[in-house]
Amino acid sequence: YSPSGDVTSRYVYANYGRPSDFELLAAHGVTVDGAIVIMRYGHCFRGLKVMNAQNLGALGAILYSDPADDGYGAGQVYPDGPWRSASSVQRGSVQFL
Repeated sequence: YSPSGDVTSRYVYANYGRPSDFELLAAHGVTVDGAIVIMRYGHCFRGLKVMNAQNLGALGAILYSDPADDGYGAGQVYPDGPWRSASSVQRGSVQFL
């Protein structure tokens, strides 16, 4: 869930949104404070990605599924294989406790 609103800001790509990804950005002088952070699914719970970005001052987060990680770029798609098709989407909570 997120409230309705309109956010306009610069975008920052943060790979998987792990603490190490944000540390790498900071080491290169990139801040996510006031930004919309783009992160791909995988390697940690989606709620932690949002929490990590939020804790560093991000205004918003966009999560996406990279086909190379878990979709048609990785192999045969359902029903012929385990991977997601090009038209599939993920949905789920980003709630962190």
